[in-house]
Amino acid sequence: MTEASQNLAHPRATMQLFGHESGERQFLEAFNGDRLHHAWLLTGPKGIGKATLAWRMAKFLAVQPSDAAGGLFGEAPKADSLEVSAENPIVQRILGGGFGGIAVAERTENEKTGKLRSDIVIDDVRKLTRFYSQTSAEGGWRVAIVDAADEMNTNAANALLKLLEEPPAKSILILVAHSPGKLLPTIRSRCRTLKLKPLAENSVRAVLAAKFPALSPEDLTALARLSSGAPGRAMEMASLDGVSLYRQMATQLTGLPRVNIPQVHTLAGQLAAPKADAEYRLFIAMFLNWIERLIRQSASGIATNDIMMGESAEMARISALAKLDHWLDLWEKMGRLVARADAVNLDRKQVIVNLFSSLGALSRP
Repeated sequence: MTEASQNLAHPRATMQLFGHESGERQFLEAFNGDRLHHAWLLTGPKGIGKATLAWRMAKFLAVQPSDAAGGLFGEAPKADSLEVSAENPIVQRILGGGFGGIAVAERTENEKTGKLRSDIVIDDVRKLTRFYSQTSAEGGWRVAIVDAADEMNTNAANALLKLLEEPPAKSILILVAHSPGKLLPTIRSRCRTLKLKPLAENSVRAVLAAKFPALSPEDLTALARLSSGAPGRAMEMASLDGVSLYRQMATQLTGLPRVNIPQVHTLAGQLAAPKADAEYRLFIAMFLNWIERLIRQSASGIATNDIMMGESAEMARISALAKLDHWLDLWEKMGRLVARADAVNLDRKQVIVNLFSSLGALSRP
């Protein structure tokens, strides 16, 4: 299940910490001014709350009366917030899956393998085409959410482009995108963009402390830095014991050029277990990010924030063991290996062992 399906409601206090005020204000100004664009693109790092904002926009539109006129003098009242009561009957129907005015396109399960697809396919977008082609059963706005739009394959993207070119009346399309640069330029040009920015470290710590009060101050800081200012990502890491996993990984990396192969095999075996899919993907993301931080630090000469004590100093030592372009080349090869492993279902344990072995080989004199 994707972020859009999971984030149907959030308390207002959390929303304020997530820093959506600017995006909400722009949307409300367009709505109140009767200039509501037919397509909105929500961008920013993964886990920053884009899907949460998308659902707030969708629920807000869902509860609007089908007749626009509502004031004493024939004018619709101005809205000052996207906040909708959880007790609203329409919201209750949305939460229960019985509301026909909102549709979602997201990655679906492959019937043959039983696993979630790596991208959004054309059939997923065709559901939106059918949704918009039918008369609105609810009589008001029709809202479709694509989460995440940058996960669409080529055929799905082209199908979505047709929807954007000929938008139905009183309909809104909301695209969530972690990497908007992957979208077709023609899709981006037809959307109004709302950019959600990463939160400050202290704000992420506050979100985590409220959700996980047992976390130590050191773990709160580590998660805030690992998430790069994305509180949703930080909470996901906390639920997967991401700090412990990071420390196991970093202990091996900061020992380069030496690699403790028996310990690497033990870790790889744990992450390759069928029930450890989320932990495996978190590990891969943290591993590639560690190499990226090493490269950035080497190229800029500016030390990164330590997640483990003394980490930036170790990165400086390790980066000097090979040329910068060699580190870049290895990082790109690792990314391709991980992508190929997902595409053709390679042995995950061997993938992890290969990642560590490649680092060891490059950093040896």
